[in-house]
Amino acid sequence: MLISRRQLLKSGLGATATLVVGSAIPAILENPAFAAVPVQTLNFRFTDAIKEMVTHEAGNNEATCYFWCLKEDHLAFPDVPGPNIFATYGERIQIILTNDLDEPHAFFIPGIFNSGPIAPGKTVVRSFVAIRTGTFLYYDNLNAPVNRVMGLHGAFIVMPRRPIGLNRMTPYLVPTPAVQRLFNDLGRASWWPGLTWEQGATNPPHDDGTPAADTSPFRQWIWVLHQASPKLFAEVGSLAPGQLMSPAAFMNKFLRDPFVATSNDLRVVGTTTEFNYKPQFFTLGGQSGHFSHNDPAMCPNAYVGEPSLVRVLNAGLFTHSCHIHANHVYVLCVNNQIRTNLWWVDTFTAHPMDTWDWLVPYMRPPDIPNVRGIGRADEPMTTLAGGKTYPPIEEMNTFIPPLGTQAKDPSGNPVGLEMRMSPLCFPMHDHSEPTQVAQGGNYNCGLVSGIVFLGDRNRPGGPVTFPGMFPG
Repeated sequence: MLISRRQLLKSGLGATATLVVGSAIPAILENPAFAAVPVQTLNFRFTDAIKEMVTHEAGNNEATCYFWCLKEDHLAFPDVPGPNIFATYGERIQIILTNDLDEPHAFFIPGIFNSGPIAPGKTVVRSFVAIRTGTFLYYDNLNAPVNRVMGLHGAFIVMPRRPIGLNRMTPYLVPTPAVQRLFNDLGRASWWPGLTWEQGATNPPHDDGTPAADTSPFRQWIWVLHQASPKLFAEVGSLAPGQLMSPAAFMNKFLRDPFVATSNDLRVVGTTTEFNYKPQFFTLGGQSGHFSHNDPAMCPNAYVGEPSLVRVLNAGLFTHSCHIHANHVYVLCVNNQIRTNLWWVDTFTAHPMDTWDWLVPYMRPPDIPNVRGIGRADEPMTTLAGGKTYPPIEEMNTFIPPLGTQAKDPSGNPVGLEMRMSPLCFPMHDHSEPTQVAQGGNYNCGLVSGIVFLGDRNRPGGPVTFPGMFPG
């Protein structure tokens, strides 16, 4: 099967594909960041597919990659990563696993579930209890790390049922005092005005009068980091039935094949020219470049005063140093060890198999000068001309090309209407620089996302939706 980006986006798949098992918190089903499907039983098949990857080179037939995939029966297509799975603490989950590939495979969630090897052509039925809350990578742990890196992985999220006592909800069953204090302060303390994490709200209409989307409670996004090598993955997929590539050989090719400084990572071997084995595609939620940065299923969209959670999982073999602009973020939990002393950072490093949770406070960006200081929810300062510095209406109302004109291609044909500049969109990029490209040459087509400010919940006079936002 060839999986195209168009198919995934049209079907609400890719990073948006989410399964909610059993009686998980209903708000997950209502969150527009997830195309959530309620299920009572998980039914997975181990299969394979060729997936279309990002490229800026028209007619580039090499921008595809072979993967091993997990196909869930409730979803139209397989994808890498597999679907996000949400469950509630204490829930018993039934799972059916069918192996349609030529070698043994398994389904493993650290500390929660291990299916054991499933032979080719076999189906097993198992059940397990979600006995821990937090952010977990599910993956195939056989022939490690080959099966996982080939694409058999995804995010498994376990939510607590309710907060403890009079405390506010956190992502954890038993949070540390520091985490609980932070979540209690959100929406209450003078330094964090706005909403709590568990609180939703309606929003004012856009400047053209069209309705704005409501704010969901339990705002959270999932970033699964991964890298793909078309040459290596195709070689693994072409092995004879039952034959396995050794982990040592796989890792040596994936990580240590000599670098070739050409746009397509080509090298000459004898009389032929071929790709080398190192990864060519670096993905976030299975997408990259425009498809991850501008997808609201992967790029947080919220108002100032709407704290949001980002769950990060590194399923690959590279180390990524994710750097976010506009806000410092709180590191709540690393590898399901809840922090006793919260870090407030703008960059954090994800080693292979790491998971960690970020709380984005969604305070005003630090380049907005306010009377009380950076990021505070008070009256903004005034410009030399006497106008307000916030919101930055002049920038938001800038059109490219200028309003009243129309962009044209080299032949003089119109190519589209004028576009208003995106209001307050800030990037998240990886400080491990090679991951910013696709096929070694297409810059900003790699592992990138960001955060978008839709408006401000804490403006004097009430919430405002910034101009230029698309309806809904």
